[in-house]
Amino acid sequence: MRVADHIPNGTERILILAPSPNDASLCERFLRQARLQPYLCADTAALCSALSASAAALVVAGEALRGDAGVCIRERFAQQQEWSSLPLIVLTRRLAKASLEALDDYDIYGHVRLIERPVNSTVFVNAVKMALRERHQQYRIRDLLNERAEHVAQRDEFLATLGHELRNPLAAIMTCGEVLDSLRCEVPQAARCLDVIATQTTQIKRLLDDLSDISRIARRKLSLQCEPLDLSTTLQDVVVQVQSTLEANSQRLALDISDEPMPLLADATRLRQIFANLLVNASRYSPADSEIRLSARAHHGLAEVGIRDQGVGMSAETQARIFEPFFQAPQRDGEPQTSRSGLGVGLTLARSLVEMHAGSIHAESDGPGQGSQFRVLLPLQTAPSTVAGADRSLQTQQGPGQQGAGQQEPRQQGPGQQGAGQQAPTQQAPAHSAPDPSQRILLIEDNLDFGNGLKRLLEQRGHDVVLARDGPGGLSAAESHRPDVVVLDIGLPGLDGYEVATRLRRLRGFADLRVIAVTGFGRELDRRRSRCAGIDRHLVKPVAMPELEAAIAGR
Repeated sequence: MRVADHIPNGTERILILAPSPNDASLCERFLRQARLQPYLCADTAALCSALSASAAALVVAGEALRGDAGVCIRERFAQQQEWSSLPLIVLTRRLAKASLEALDDYDIYGHVRLIERPVNSTVFVNAVKMALRERHQQYRIRDLLNERAEHVAQRDEFLATLGHELRNPLAAIMTCGEVLDSLRCEVPQAARCLDVIATQTTQIKRLLDDLSDISRIARRKLSLQCEPLDLSTTLQDVVVQVQSTLEANSQRLALDISDEPMPLLADATRLRQIFANLLVNASRYSPADSEIRLSARAHHGLAEVGIRDQGVGMSAETQARIFEPFFQAPQRDGEPQTSRSGLGVGLTLARSLVEMHAGSIHAESDGPGQGSQFRVLLPLQTAPSTVAGADRSLQTQQGPGQQGAGQQEPRQQGPGQQGAGQQAPTQQAPAHSAPDPSQRILLIEDNLDFGNGLKRLLEQRGHDVVLARDGPGGLSAAESHRPDVVVLDIGLPGLDGYEVATRLRRLRGFADLRVIAVTGFGRELDRRRSRCAGIDRHLVKPVAMPELEAAIAGR
């Protein structure tokens, strides 16, 4: 069998791993007659090497998928970029007898075509040409995604620069306003102008802070400073912070905050930012003399905060896009133009910060003119706090390209946040009445803000926890750490959670290993794939700690 040494255009290569020299030569001859570019792989090692480079399609014998070649192919397929789904053509001898259950075995490979042997040239060449057309469409999607990513990067860089450049003149204006205010001008018109300067510069500063944070999140340079806190106290701070805005719009704020403790492990400044943005948004889209209701309560291991207004409401299209950056809902007839002020980043920022806290946010409305409600769910911290004094701050780690983590920009306090020493003391979380036995836990999670926070919560419960940030690293840590329980995400880089679980089940000595998926994928299809991969429990984020503890204990 002759193996090609080099093909000029790698994106057109059709890789072939055939069961015999005769089949390989036959496939090569058919493709060359059709003016296509076959690339014969002599063995599994050659195939793995070829899959590391560009390819347009893969032709492989069905029996090879059950050996080392199948392991290599699944690993390479799991590492494909989001736009890529390399077409796979499988040569089989039992196509006529293949059942739907047997075809399910190929689901993990994505785009698969079965060709019965002995290979018919017309059928084979047509299947390959169809695969090439699919691959070319993927290349076009890749190019569009790259172009979009470049534009987004340019936009984020522009916003970061804009925010930075505008802060200096803004600071000068605010300082001059304070100087003029200190002169105690008695002219009513001058005093009114000073009030306008103070109000509007504060608004500009808030917009710049939001733009800066959105840019830092997009560039993965924003991290959390987490500490034990009580949500009720934080919400009271937010109420003070936004009171002037509500009073200026002649709006009432009704509070329905539970008296029971709602302990969180969270960044207090970022939580205030989340709920202040939601309340200001509710005020912006609500008429004067209307009521905005803020509620908060704990249930099933989660803290739920609701903000309901009597404003303009949302259409179904707006609800689907409300958290997109810079999205502005269409203006409706008769609606005041002033209600549309803002840049359209506050809700995007709120969602990003909620998700960094391992929570979720939902927007609901019965339709235009029916008001809106936003619900935020955050996991409660159910273990007693052992952190005190200067050691209360948790600096979450940052991902690649996030240099200078220890030099994060200081966050300034917003209005109503002064006098922190006079605030009500943070309520401590209740202790476990009957803690579960300590377990050796391997946590595989690529979102380090969530991963580090969950690691800390589990360690507070007495568990020995090791954190890995991708699939291959998780497999390596499993062999060295020898865990009792693995808690893993599904959307992992390198290898997804399904493949990681499958490989863990093959390792010697892991027959009794408990594997728990904690993921954002919650469809029935996702749960079914978890079961097929050997995952014992499939939990959907945000996860209440009692539910996770029960899964760890096997209850």
